[in-house]
Amino acid sequence: MADKENITYISILTDILRKKELVLRELLDATNRQGALLEREEFDIDDFNRIVDEKEVSLNRLAELDEGFMELYEKVRTELVENTSAYAQQVREVQMLVRTQTELSTSLQSAEEKNRTKLSIHLSQSRQKVKDYHVSSATAAAYYKNMSGKHQDGDSYFFNRKK
Repeated sequence: MADKENITYISILTDILRKKELVLRELLDATNRQGALLEREEFDIDDFNRIVDEKEVSLNRLAELDEGFMELYEKVRTELVENTSAYAQQVREVQMLVRTQTELSTSLQSAEEKNRTKLSIHLSQSRQKVKDYHVSSATAAAYYKNMSGKHQDGDSYFFNRKK
């Protein structure tokens, strides 16, 4: 392979890594927005779902970039390994970008884990509210059912039956 062609491939690899970094930052931002939603008193499921949809688009884009990177890297890998010194500057830049992405990925995983915990707490609280509502509703229904047969027309509601 020609040297100029390899430099072009490495340049494209670098561009892909920069795009991946932007997508990871978008994902981290969306994850942080989800966390803020989960901390609110009133949880808006529609906003949460919109962010989930945004993240899905970003994850698909990230997968495409990963696939393109790996295909291109396979074309230049042997040349990079055999002539490391010839491409030292480009390799250092690629390594720096990979390190940044690793840090972003770690931050993203941490934020996702926090959100998962917050969502779990929110769901258990919601389940408890529903359960409490059903218990209250059943108690009220039982009370009214019980009381509906006790009162006869003409009977006083007062404890003292004296007139």
